Amino acid sequence: MGRGGSYQVVRIIRLATSFWDRDSLHDQEHVIGRRRDGRWLDGTPSTEQPAFAADPTGKITPLDAHVRKAAPDRRHPPPLVRRGYNYRRSSDDQGLIFSCFQRDLEKGFEAVQHRLQGEAMAKYTLTTGGGYFFVLPPGDSWLTALV
Repeated sequence: MGRGGSYQVVRIIRLATSFWDRDSLHDQEHVIGRRRDGRWLDGTPSTEQPAFAADPTGKITPLDAHVRKAAPDRRHPPPLVRRGYNYRRSSDDQGLIFSCFQRDLEKGFEAVQHRLQGEAMAKYTLTTGGGYFFVLPPGDSWLTALV
């Protein structure tokens, strides 16, 4: 781990939109774990924490829903800052450019990826590019480590 810096992970994720569009809105919402308007499946507003603990068997929010697998304990989110950006090159090439920053790859991005194994969303996505990058800390103090 680099001192004072961050690790950035970028992923280009192509979505199988024609396959996704064949599913009903109900099925799509259950794959993601949220309503299309952003509310959680249990009706909790998007600005509040979902009550996953009150649904231990996944009757309301399936256990393999993306949001549930990515951060199962919303009170203790993964130690990373993340953001997704939609892209569209053509009708059959569209998806998400995902970017996240963290101090520790193993506790951040890689831990989330491990939890996402077996998620319902996996059959709709294909990672086509991206990489891992080290982002230097602010200032020039890092230069002394090179000398």
